[in-house]
Amino acid sequence: MRTCGLAWANIRKHTDPLSPVHKSNLAQQACANCHASLKLTKKYGIASHTFQTFADSYHGLAVRGGSVEVVNCASCHSSHAIKTQTDPTSTVHKSNLVQTCGQCHPGANMRFTIGSVHVSSETAGGKDGNSPILYIISSLYVVLIVLVVGGMLFHHALDFLKKIRRKLAIQKGLIEEEHVAHRLYLRMTGHERLQHAVLVISFVLLVVTGFMLRYPEAWWVVALRNASARAFEWRSLSHRLAGVVLLAAGVWHLGYLAFTAPGRVLFRDLWPGWRDLTDPIGVLKYNLGLAPTKPAFPRFSYIEKAEYWALVWGTVLMGITGVILWFDNTAMGLFSKLGFDISRTIHFYEAILATLAIIVWHFYFVIFNPDVYPMNLSWLTGRMSEKEMLEEHPLELVRLKGEAAATTPKPVAPPEPPAPPGPP
Repeated sequence: MRTCGLAWANIRKHTDPLSPVHKSNLAQQACANCHASLKLTKKYGIASHTFQTFADSYHGLAVRGGSVEVVNCASCHSSHAIKTQTDPTSTVHKSNLVQTCGQCHPGANMRFTIGSVHVSSETAGGKDGNSPILYIISSLYVVLIVLVVGGMLFHHALDFLKKIRRKLAIQKGLIEEEHVAHRLYLRMTGHERLQHAVLVISFVLLVVTGFMLRYPEAWWVVALRNASARAFEWRSLSHRLAGVVLLAAGVWHLGYLAFTAPGRVLFRDLWPGWRDLTDPIGVLKYNLGLAPTKPAFPRFSYIEKAEYWALVWGTVLMGITGVILWFDNTAMGLFSKLGFDISRTIHFYEAILATLAIIVWHFYFVIFNPDVYPMNLSWLTGRMSEKEMLEEHPLELVRLKGEAAATTPKPVAPPEPPAPPGPP
């Protein structure tokens, strides 16, 4: 006989980590036996979404990630007095939710309980915990990710093929490559490179620790968990620390833009202009062979500007939703459980979009672009060669050469020798 994952011949204490009813195993090895079974849920009229929505919630993901401190099914439904949510004496009846949630969330109020606990964004229906608003948000993000990342890949494919054909033509002597001087030009100041380094480190750490929670069974997550029993605790702490660093870097960058001369010039050059709408069309025509030349770019083209302003938008959005998720008790008390779930959905999909944008858009132009492969080193050295400037930012090269010529003192001609004396 087997009930709730227990075999009579192998009954263990609930404190035994090997027991199916241990707090780390209860949901998956005991409750899921019935609540994840389509046959049983249909036969007895049990909601079929219950276990999966718990497994995909923060609580469920934390349990799957190895946490033994987060709540499980019994934390809300109790162990030996499980009752339907329509029973006034049930711990999950709407009149008792404040008290039940308050056991782990001090200060829980009525707004805290607005919204379904077992919520799903996978379907549009309103029953069984499925939330139309979460479904709409997740669907819009999926469409946005497909269109944005798909557009990036299309843009890069045309650019890559055009540059490869040009390199082959140069090798065959069909095109004569322009010879340039071996000079270096400042692209990023030391201050800007330091900001970039802090941004890179915090962003990578946020991506790794964030997806560690969302995909706890991934091979690389399992490897990290096996390396340390406290991996989940370190993940949580590292994610929050990296988030604080990222937001602090944003404030630092705002100060740089506002209070330094190079920062104000940087902001002016990054501000979008009309040509940032027309240049992509010109590049498309050039890559398709419909135009003989591509647009000449200034210091920053639509490529850098699109990435910069997407970063600004993403940092603000991820910062706001991240704070809501961090201070969950206060946030749910103010914005309700539904507001918390909306923030969580936006945070997750925005993280996917940001990660893919960096990998597909940024990595192409600084690594896989045939004109700079194996890497554009300006993020390390702060400088670009004249050849790189000619290919990527010819208008900026003209400006820098003009400034250099204007500030270079002209050679002073030697005085003419005095005229020889005339005849007496």
